Amino acid sequence: MDTLPAELLRLIFDNCDPPSVRALRLTSGRLADVGYDYLLPPYFRAVEYKDDVQRLHSIAHHDRLNRSINSITFNFSKVDEYSARHASFFQHWLQEPEERSILLQDAWIKYYELEGKARDLPPFHTRSAMVEESFKRLPNLKDLEITYTKSPYDIEVFKDVFLVRNCRKRDPTFRAQTCKNMNAIISAVRHVSLNSLTIDQLPLEIFRLPDDRRHWFDCCASSFSSLSKLDLTIDPPANLMPQSRFKAINGLGHVLQLSPNLTHLSLSFHNYHAPASKFGFSFRALLQDFTYTKLTSLKLEGVSCSEEDLRSFLLRHAKTLTHLRLGGRGLAKPFELSIGGVHLHEGSFRSLFASLQGKLPKLQRLHLEGDLEAGDIRTGARERETFKFHASVDENWEDIITDSLGQDYGRRVVIQPGKTMDSSELERYLIHGGAFPKLIVPGSSTTSSEAGSGSPSPGQSPELGPVSGGPAMVGTPGTAIAV
Repeated sequence: MDTLPAELLRLIFDNCDPPSVRALRLTSGRLADVGYDYLLPPYFRAVEYKDDVQRLHSIAHHDRLNRSINSITFNFSKVDEYSARHASFFQHWLQEPEERSILLQDAWIKYYELEGKARDLPPFHTRSAMVEESFKRLPNLKDLEITYTKSPYDIEVFKDVFLVRNCRKRDPTFRAQTCKNMNAIISAVRHVSLNSLTIDQLPLEIFRLPDDRRHWFDCCASSFSSLSKLDLTIDPPANLMPQSRFKAINGLGHVLQLSPNLTHLSLSFHNYHAPASKFGFSFRALLQDFTYTKLTSLKLEGVSCSEEDLRSFLLRHAKTLTHLRLGGRGLAKPFELSIGGVHLHEGSFRSLFASLQGKLPKLQRLHLEGDLEAGDIRTGARERETFKFHASVDENWEDIITDSLGQDYGRRVVIQPGKTMDSSELERYLIHGGAFPKLIVPGSSTTSSEAGSGSPSPGQSPELGPVSGGPAMVGTPGTAIAV
């Protein structure tokens, strides 16, 4: 095999699993040399119960292996033991008692073993210098993810537990630790040119505190300009006074403006203290008149703004925007309807979509999910415009395929016939025009067009009826379609 061209040897290594790669490298010096690039996978996953900081540092200081890493995930998730014990018990309620007892006992024993190892290691933020040194010596690092919502344990029981929001640890001490970890990573990020950055629980107050603000501004100024994809899930604190709120939004907006070359932007707000609530702000306060000249894909989830504010922001990106998502799963539990929608405190969604029709010439896809409400939240439900959408595509815009029972392959969907709808008809209307689609009004015996009889306002369609674009696909209303 030593006489084969290097291209053929690489093709052979491409089809080997890790043990085979190691065995093949032992056969000759040439195979050992070619196989160097296949010793490590390109994806590095760091958890707190392993000394992954030291492992990453060792890889980074290896003259050849340091080129193997192009993607890193830091998983800092912790479980709320009290809630998780209850959730895991009821998630396996239908199993035989003896089988359930053995399964859960084994899972929790393994969990405590891993947590014991984590306590023997120094906190992540105290090793920020090692992380920074590692990033300096990873020339091919392009993708970074920081997660607080996915199970860090290779324990099947905990994968389901982490789907329940109150099973994720959220106490004040943990929140302060989160800010320190974020600051440590941002210190290291300034030494690399990332293509994508994903943070799924970023404390909003980190942009309020003077030292933290200055730290983020300084570090992001030199590194965020290379980003093409930014996915931020913001975690607002329970109590944020108006002045502090304004300062935090201003700081977040400044960081967003340091990424002028974005093609994909996802901005979500998850309020753990009030999961169904939406975070209110204006795009003018957040970004002023800033425009992403290359933006093709936009997702907004869990936000509250005015119709005019949202329309103005979307139209600023009309020349490039091809994919638009409004809403998402939010912090919904597996059996709940999606609650990560969008709220308009002024205006209406019917007026918004009617005014956008034909104004987004590049738009190819639209997806709505969750509770979309317009109107003053202090008024009664009858005085507000309310629609509930279930997911019809996944994060890659692939159609969600369900079986005859509504079982989804790939993600969780909850559908209630007569109350939820998909957004396919609104997508058709916004892209191709025609008659405004008929929409379901949840909990109402009259259609939205009957409830709002009379002449429509300018820019609003008169055609609103009782039926939505997609088929209803669940056996029992209110039950989860689980993975």
